[in-house]
Amino acid sequence: MTTSSETICLRVQQVRFQGEQGVVLAGLALDESRSVRPDAPRYAVSVPGSVLPARAEEGQWWNVSGTYEDVEYDAGGWRVRERRMRAQSAELLRPSGEHIVQLLARSAAFPGIGEVKARKLWESLGESLYDALDEADQSRLAAVVGHDLAHVLVQGWRSYGDADSVRAFQRMGLNLSVSQKLLLAYGDEALDHVEQDPYRLLAFGMTWRAVDWVASQHFGLDANDFRRLGAAVEAALFKRLDQGHTCATCAEVNELVEGFVGKDGAPEALRHADAARHVIQRGTTLFGLGTWAMEQAVARRVALMSGARSELLSDDDVAALIRELERAEGAAIPGFALNAAQSEAVRLAAVHPLLLITGGAGVGKTTVLKAICSMLEKAGQEIYLMALSGRAAKRMAEATNRKTMTIAGFLRNVAKEPLPANCTIVVDEASMLDLLLAYRLVGVLPEEGRLILIGDPSQLPPVGPGLTLHALADIAEVPKVELTVVKRFGGTIASTALAVRSGALPSLPSEPSAEVAFIECEAEDLAAKTLELYLVDPANTQVLTFTREKGPASSASVNAVCQEVLAESAKKLLLFNDERGRLEDCGLRVGEPVLCTKNLWDIGVQNGSLGRLHAIEEPPLVDLEGTVTYGWIRWDDGELRPLTFEVLDAIELGYAVTVHKAQGSQFQRVIVPVSKTRNLDRTMLYTAITRATNQVLMVGDRAAASKAARELPHSSHRRVGLRDLVIDALAAL
Repeated sequence: MTTSSETICLRVQQVRFQGEQGVVLAGLALDESRSVRPDAPRYAVSVPGSVLPARAEEGQWWNVSGTYEDVEYDAGGWRVRERRMRAQSAELLRPSGEHIVQLLARSAAFPGIGEVKARKLWESLGESLYDALDEADQSRLAAVVGHDLAHVLVQGWRSYGDADSVRAFQRMGLNLSVSQKLLLAYGDEALDHVEQDPYRLLAFGMTWRAVDWVASQHFGLDANDFRRLGAAVEAALFKRLDQGHTCATCAEVNELVEGFVGKDGAPEALRHADAARHVIQRGTTLFGLGTWAMEQAVARRVALMSGARSELLSDDDVAALIRELERAEGAAIPGFALNAAQSEAVRLAAVHPLLLITGGAGVGKTTVLKAICSMLEKAGQEIYLMALSGRAAKRMAEATNRKTMTIAGFLRNVAKEPLPANCTIVVDEASMLDLLLAYRLVGVLPEEGRLILIGDPSQLPPVGPGLTLHALADIAEVPKVELTVVKRFGGTIASTALAVRSGALPSLPSEPSAEVAFIECEAEDLAAKTLELYLVDPANTQVLTFTREKGPASSASVNAVCQEVLAESAKKLLLFNDERGRLEDCGLRVGEPVLCTKNLWDIGVQNGSLGRLHAIEEPPLVDLEGTVTYGWIRWDDGELRPLTFEVLDAIELGYAVTVHKAQGSQFQRVIVPVSKTRNLDRTMLYTAITRATNQVLMVGDRAAASKAARELPHSSHRRVGLRDLVIDALAAL
């Protein structure tokens, strides 16, 4: 493999990585006329931070010089040729216009202006688009999008847009989403707020290094500026927040601050932050103002609800309702009956405004939920059933035969209006409820409202910061019921799951025919061994991984191996690439399993839904509204739905999916490739095992699995203030 040098003009199609060390850009080379060079390879350009001129975004043009080498690799079952360059110099030739394009396309202030029309405006008018909007020049806008939409643009821009801010943010190299958040938060005063204190950008998701660069290069702030010093402490707490913590010790914060402003500046930064009330100190623990306010609000509401009684039905009425439910269910399931803990959960739900229902997999939490829904309906309550993910919400709907929604959908579509006083919010899979969502839920709950959290603290914790269910389950005064009798499955799966939940991986056979087995193999053989086991019963098997893209046990690795063997001769889905003027393989084959990675509510498919590519349309079908159908997918609800561009953008191969995507789902047979990964812990292993109803096969590094089961979950190391704040609030009642 030879290494050479060249200079190219690159049109950025993808930002593969962006961090403090630099960026990795993927894109196409442009010729002198700024058209795509048809025979040029795809480029992957690494630009170190030392020569980085601005923040990278899709659509930009960069002039880069450096050394390169040509490589080939497999991606989704086909060979990709790529020229990998390390830039020694880089220049941003033209801003992409993405800020104004996406602002017009995504903002509710511009109805009817989608991305196609917004991009057409930019391509037609370029920088003069800003002037046309500022000057309300409807004739120039109408020449591109028509008079009606030109009027929409002018009206929307008056109420929302600000050309100076948009231009300035793009010139600074701000991330597109950051500039949009700034405009939403501050409107036409956005630039003024950033000029007053550039370190406000930290609260909008930018890194310390990026904000520090903007502050010094664009606003001339020096190293000892009081705004910089105070912000260093906030940045330290933001960094801890990104790691799941809602607070940090003074020592942890000091160490991070020293990394931002140096050892000499750290003491002054901490003094300034304390004097300016940028932080709240509680003993030796520091809170950011935002997390402190949210945890305090949740704690106060939890304390009030825990100490209250609000009887919906008498114990006799609840007992009668349970007997009625048992008779109805007994017609289909002979001998059906709620056990003592399940009956107690229904009774407590009728008495307490707040209730936690916890327990491991298969203990009948869904059965209790159905009984509680019947009780609440009998009592005249308005019930809102929800879960974090679309997939979990759908399973909740199937189990209860009632309307459900995601938490985000509830907050966006339902809670925008005041809720009725006689309402109950029920959250399933509540182990994944983070602080922000908990805060928003208690914030919309009326004073007389009720809250029921159902989940298993031993399953996956929140992706976001905080630990809601975990913290509340550890407080004696919070009303709760723990279900312990396993009903859904028994035998070795149940005993193995219970052992892992308790902190030990039991001795397991290595025979693939066992109900639960552990087949050891080396890391380099992991994907191949997983495939071998998968081939025994592909129709009833799901591979569950701990990581999506990196390592031999990732979903990407397993999916690639499975596709190579199982779909080598299957019909490929080819799509036309306008830029290259040719058909290209998009990496899917007829008959292959696919995973949906977004909520597509309009077509009835959720994030986590699984299906199979049923057929390909050649040529694609185009309906009267211009929607293109490339093929058909048979989803796991049995429905055959069209494969449109929207769906194509939301799916990936589904031979293997991550445990996170599978939480709330069930499969007959589960294969779990195990290797040393940063996120492997007891909750990951336990959740994977409990997705199976008939068989679990773990394969790979037994020592890594044993260590994960033995050690405390990663979530136990999160620093959160909620438990102590609830206890304080209870004591103050």
